[in-house]
Amino acid sequence: MFLGPLMEELKCGRSGISAAGSLQVGIYSMSGILASRLVTRYGSRPVCMAGTLIATLGLVCASYSWNLPSLLASYSVITGLGFGLMYIPAVVAVAEHFSKRRSLAMGICVCGTGVGTFLLAPVELSLLSAVGWRWTFVCMGGLCSLCIVCGLAMSPAQLCPGDRHLRRRRSTAVSLHGFIVDDLTVSTESIQNGNSCLKMFASLFLSKDLLESPALSTFLLVALADGVATLALFIPFTFLPDLAMAAGVSSKDAAFLISAAGISSSVGRILSGWLCDKPWCNPIVLTTAAVSSASLPSLLLPWVSAYPLFLLLSCMFGLLTGCWISATSPLLVRVLGLPLLPPAFGLMTAVQGAAALAGPPLAGAATDWLDDRAVALHCTGGLLVAATGLFVVAAQHNRGRERKQQYQDI
Repeated sequence: MFLGPLMEELKCGRSGISAAGSLQVGIYSMSGILASRLVTRYGSRPVCMAGTLIATLGLVCASYSWNLPSLLASYSVITGLGFGLMYIPAVVAVAEHFSKRRSLAMGICVCGTGVGTFLLAPVELSLLSAVGWRWTFVCMGGLCSLCIVCGLAMSPAQLCPGDRHLRRRRSTAVSLHGFIVDDLTVSTESIQNGNSCLKMFASLFLSKDLLESPALSTFLLVALADGVATLALFIPFTFLPDLAMAAGVSSKDAAFLISAAGISSSVGRILSGWLCDKPWCNPIVLTTAAVSSASLPSLLLPWVSAYPLFLLLSCMFGLLTGCWISATSPLLVRVLGLPLLPPAFGLMTAVQGAAALAGPPLAGAATDWLDDRAVALHCTGGLLVAATGLFVVAAQHNRGRERKQQYQDI
């Protein structure tokens, strides 16, 4: 909706303005590592409130943009960083406050993205028509500032007795071969030891406790599989409308396919949260089933021409990918435990951000090279099939680890 007004006033092309939105998603996702470290050290409340202030400042500054670089600095970088500092604390706070129906609570939390997008779209359209894009940014900043109240509600939570001994230290200094190293600083003397260098470099991304977890290898397999799946996630949202219009669907109906997929994704997230709370449901198995099933509608979409089938398959894709996305947090809690959720979820969010930025351009390049609109959806299906294989390996690896742990506990 902002594309046309921004192109006209800032004298920029479509690609430049589109890059502003893509860069914001990338900054917001890749700031997950920083946000998780801050949440671990200071708690969810101050990090979320700081993120709210930063995001509000970015949106207000964006209203004063006079060219593309100023828009990228304010809307993409500052606002994106603020959103990243708001998202991680929200998920972690919900996970810490719920012991019963935790997965359902987290599912409801993460479905806010789709619902918010659906509800705010007509509001933003009305504001653009009434007051222009500059005041619309200011209004969005005012709306964002209300999340201060949400941050205030994130009171510190006590872990259950079984998890309390695993609580991460607020001070994260660690000892490596006799040298004291902080999370974000490295002793120059330890550079002489190659093994220490490798450990310290890894600790910048994984944290000491995560590096020492016996489930680290399972987590890395899950992160790799999730990254491959995320490469495919946003491809249909970019290329499906064009494919539908080429099949004779009107532009209005083609645009609604994206809205339908978004709402279906929200339903899938709540459904997945409800399922993950069942004692018989293993989140990693549910994730594998959802990702493998999501490959079917993406592979079938290029072969349909009737609008009802487009709508049905789009809703199926949204529902199944929503189930996968919502199962991520319960999966990490199941594999690593609740105390390691902040660093693990932060790293996963960063991986997802990088994959989300790379997926659509790669699919677009393949489409242009082969001159076939269907190639993008075929790429989606192929990537999801590959991710399914990796999730199967991760599930088998986790099952073996759990059995070994059971034998050791006897």
